[in-house]
Amino acid sequence: MNRQLYTFFENSEAIFGVSGEQILQDVQRYSSLSADAYQKRVTEYFVHPQDTQVVAHAFESIFNGEPTSYEVRMKTGQTGYVWCKVNVTPIIKDDGSIIMIGIIADIQDMYDRIDSLTRETQTDTFTGLYTKRRFEELSGEILRKCPGEKAALIFLDLDDFKLINDTYGHQAGDEVILSVAKHLETVFRRQDILARFGGDEFVVLMRDVRDKVTVVEKVQRLLQQNDNALGVTKSVGISFYPDSAKEYEMLLSKADAALYRAKKTKNTFELA
Repeated sequence: MNRQLYTFFENSEAIFGVSGEQILQDVQRYSSLSADAYQKRVTEYFVHPQDTQVVAHAFESIFNGEPTSYEVRMKTGQTGYVWCKVNVTPIIKDDGSIIMIGIIADIQDMYDRIDSLTRETQTDTFTGLYTKRRFEELSGEILRKCPGEKAALIFLDLDDFKLINDTYGHQAGDEVILSVAKHLETVFRRQDILARFGGDEFVVLMRDVRDKVTVVEKVQRLLQQNDNALGVTKSVGISFYPDSAKEYEMLLSKADAALYRAKKTKNTFELA
């Protein structure tokens, strides 16, 4: 493997807040290591653990004399990670050694914008819960990748919600929606998937369900506690994976049918 040695950094303060001299001093302690060990330690110094393979592939191209460009999360020493675009041009000398000339550009703002747009498409802007589409994607993926994990799909609908909007106005209705969403977050766990399915409908995929009693207890807690100022009640339908169905669409259909039965009584739940 080709031996590496970093010799010059310019204007690194603009990205990392650390001088080039400090960076060279930090990596100097690796200079006595073997070529493999040197690249490993320098990569650990600069690059996020999840991006090390990107760097490894880039250096394969560089050592073959090919210019390369890649995007990774970088840091220096104890600084925080910053998304960077790295462009490297290798120059092969007569003796076979390679000089690498590279430019590192801070592209964190671009990734922040991508993350923001991603969150906007995945979460309901009002409640902060997942959207229907994202819930369906996540639930389908979980059921496919974790076929041995038992789960429960909980479909919740507010009783006579249209009457609330007609009587008290949409602002009052919005306050009810928001309060119920916040209550859902307190009842269920971080590993459970919560979504606003549309209007006054909410849905939860409760993961790693050990027994049906646990699910029923959580739903009863949800129904018994007055979580909004207008006392709006809820109806719930529950289906279980894999007992009720073995795929997401049918699991949802079974929970929806159970919800329909529950709404005939209101403020109660039905099992699929």
